Amino acid sequence: MTRHLHVVPDEPPQPREVVATPDWPPVAIPGRPGWYRHCIDGQQVDLPHNQDPRAPT
Repeated sequence: MTRHLHVVPDEPPQPREVVATPDWPPVAIPGRPGWYRHCIDGQQVDLPHNQDPRAPT
């Protein structure tokens, strides 16, 4: 019989920060339903929608 060992870390891994990148669509923010992170003029901006505010209307 083969047994497998599972290594359990002392602490769970820390979540990575959500980063929006230029020329890609907004990224949904985990834990904040309906909020999206946008990259606007090189800045990370959180908005309650996934529409590009710079897009022509």
